[in-house]
Amino acid sequence: MRLDRKLCPDCQRTRNLKFFSSSRKDVLCNDCKHKKLRLSVFNAPKTVNKRKDDQWTHLVKERAGFKCEYCGQAGTLNSHHIFSRSNHSVRWDIDNGVCLCVGHHVFNSHFSAHKTPADFIEFIKDKRGEEWYDNLRVKAKSIAK
Repeated sequence: MRLDRKLCPDCQRTRNLKFFSSSRKDVLCNDCKHKKLRLSVFNAPKTVNKRKDDQWTHLVKERAGFKCEYCGQAGTLNSHHIFSRSNHSVRWDIDNGVCLCVGHHVFNSHFSAHKTPADFIEFIKDKRGEEWYDNLRVKAKSIAK
């Protein structure tokens, strides 16, 4: 490895650039290389999806007034997808979310979105209406764009 003073093709400044072979003519300086790496990590699909998920979660809770939509408790809250988050047609659709306390989301054996899904769907239909649920189901069955 040798150290040469070369023009960085990205920032156009003369920098000490490390070359491992003479065939690599377009090596970036360390500043530009690290900047590109940070941007690629920030804009990576997983990072973008995580930011969208976090925003969706907050908006679902905000719409519910930061209270469980089943019991009205304001304790530890979860945002639950009515149709699975793996369904990209409605993954970040606010209508596909319901704010539930942790008990009614997962743990309660009498009513829970995960333990008693049939009761949960009936609750959603009663709360938001049959027509609303049918429209959401149609959206969920459509192909994500």
